[in-house]
Amino acid sequence: MSRTSILRSQALLLLLLLAATACGTSRPAASPTAAPYDAGGAFPPAEAIPGWSISQEKQSYDRSNLYNLVDGQAESFFAYGFEGATVQRYQNADGVLLNLEIWQMKTEADAYGLFSAGRAGEPVEIGNEGDADVGRRLAFWQSRFFASLNASQPVPDETLWSFARFVSAALPTGGERPAILGRLPQDGLVPLSAVFFHEEMSIQMEIWLGGENILGLSQETDAVAARYQSGAAGETARLMLVEYPAAGQAAQALKAMQGGSLTDLLASDASGKILGAVFGKGDAQWAQDLLAEALK
Repeated sequence: MSRTSILRSQALLLLLLLAATACGTSRPAASPTAAPYDAGGAFPPAEAIPGWSISQEKQSYDRSNLYNLVDGQAESFFAYGFEGATVQRYQNADGVLLNLEIWQMKTEADAYGLFSAGRAGEPVEIGNEGDADVGRRLAFWQSRFFASLNASQPVPDETLWSFARFVSAALPTGGERPAILGRLPQDGLVPLSAVFFHEEMSIQMEIWLGGENILGLSQETDAVAARYQSGAAGETARLMLVEYPAAGQAAQALKAMQGGSLTDLLASDASGKILGAVFGKGDAQWAQDLLAEALK
């Protein structure tokens, strides 16, 4: 199997895991360093949603047993500051199952990142941002949480919305998108393509960086990758921006990138603590201009 096929398989598995693993007053906003929140109260009790009962009681997971939920993929969630996950399954009279998962991450940025990595449907307005496939799936992020609903068979959209509204009302409010997203130029940006990440494994399907972490990415680096459409040639390129704790780290990463053998590297540069690069097969001058706009 080729490396591309392997990466596509890994990405598809991650999307499926984010969507599902098996088939009221608002609270004050939580700060990024708040203590773990007990998400148990955010799950609708029996018959709270008409026609739906609990078929499997809540199960909770932490870093020690997450592999029981996402066998072989735990590291993909650890890369987003995973702190805990709670899962409950519901069932209706027709035997349709609905899985509700609530994931707690370390920061609001991590919750957004996990959401952005699994975004695969149409945008909907729930929580801070939502994503849905009609009648089958609804996911959103809010504060430090990522919530996902997945039905084993098609259900009325209102069913998914009833569950989602209950969860959203019970979770802490608030949540800001990562600041580095503000550096993305808007001209040519493919809508909903931005993925926030810390570590290389989170974007291997989008950008191949060699698999050896030559850029020194870690939980201390904030990064974003997004797709752009070149107006001149109609090619799609990928812009990546990485913010390091110190300016020297960005310069060192730039040197490693330019001295490596990364394929499809159209442009690369660093400014202060920010490393930037454009990957693809588009026009080199267009790529340079795009990168300059992002780094200025």
